[in-house]
Amino acid sequence: MFFTSIVEMGFAFLEMYEVFGLAMGDISYKEYVPSAEELHLMEESTPLVYATYWEVLCHFHICTELTGLRSGGVKQMAWVDYLFNGLRDKANQLTRLAPSTDAEIKKKISISTSSYTTESAEDTFRPGTVFESFHHQAKIPITNGALLVGFLMLWLKRCVMLTFPYEVIVTGVVYPTILLAFGRSIALLPMMVGCI
Repeated sequence: MFFTSIVEMGFAFLEMYEVFGLAMGDISYKEYVPSAEELHLMEESTPLVYATYWEVLCHFHICTELTGLRSGGVKQMAWVDYLFNGLRDKANQLTRLAPSTDAEIKKKISISTSSYTTESAEDTFRPGTVFESFHHQAKIPITNGALLVGFLMLWLKRCVMLTFPYEVIVTGVVYPTILLAFGRSIALLPMMVGCI
């Protein structure tokens, strides 16, 4: 709503729906990172959603490490350049993210931590749990579902949820985007109107 000295003006949801085609949704849009317990439940109830979440999250962290954090996230165009090779070069054909070789991964891991072992109970993980580097995900060709989520993350932050920090995609965007990609009805229209 906008309040002026003579009138109160606002957007009718029906008109916004007709213009943008965004759903009113069953659940609100909320950027956050699920806890380990929520992830455990997700793994049991919807294993494909869980696998896609981890795949996208690994690639997001690889992109973060390659390009650096900006205002707590990845610059939108850095994410695009990571996922889609040749986007800015009109002479070359646009290609999807190519798998990394073992040598490339070894070089990236030598810069970062190769693994992490919990010393005490952390969330739902027992002491002595070993976590391998997220860089190992880069060996596997990116799935169509993960690529769709990567695109939707950009679309959400660039076209729908124009919230601070601008021009940056934060980790909390991954989970609601996964839900969108798997057909959950998220209330994007009210959120978009609220951002205007």
